[in-house]
Amino acid sequence: MSSNPMNGSSSPRPCTPGDYGPHARAHPVVQQFVESVADILDSTEPDAVPDRVAEALATVLATQDLLCDELRQPGIDTYRKHVLYACPDGRFTLLALVWRPGQGTDIHGHTAWGAVGVYEGHPNVACYACAETAGGTHTATETKDVRCAPGDTAVVRPGLCDTHRIYNATDELMITLHAYGRDLVIDPDAINIHLTLEG
Repeated sequence: MSSNPMNGSSSPRPCTPGDYGPHARAHPVVQQFVESVADILDSTEPDAVPDRVAEALATVLATQDLLCDELRQPGIDTYRKHVLYACPDGRFTLLALVWRPGQGTDIHGHTAWGAVGVYEGHPNVACYACAETAGGTHTATETKDVRCAPGDTAVVRPGLCDTHRIYNATDELMITLHAYGRDLVIDPDAINIHLTLEG
């Protein structure tokens, strides 16, 4: 796996900054992850943050019964984003994304660093090389398409260097966890850079 997410319907339960989501508050592995990320942000050079957060995320991905039924609910027309944790100072947010078969993102980049992992299912990640045209639109040439497995992690960096899309090409529910370096409570889609593609 090598990149990540997009627009989608938000969790029906609002989460204020500093709050854990409904079931996540009671799960010690999420709290341990939050504390680890805070330590990483305090002690790590910015370029190394995504990789270290991805390493910490591996423990969360290996935890059974991490999400209650509410946090496993998908959207109807598009995938759903559930906020598991939002840092009070806005430095990072942890999301669970739930995907029905056939759901996916558009081609996008990101506005902040990210570490992403597969909790359940087998997502596909298609990666793209992007170029801006004279008219301000973009071209996107697919460079690879990878089928991922539970426990796989990836990192993304700000901008269009890790442009990609994620989609569920299977007939099973899919859940991915995403830690991003900004506050996403008010607008979970603020992490994404949406491209206007030529043609």
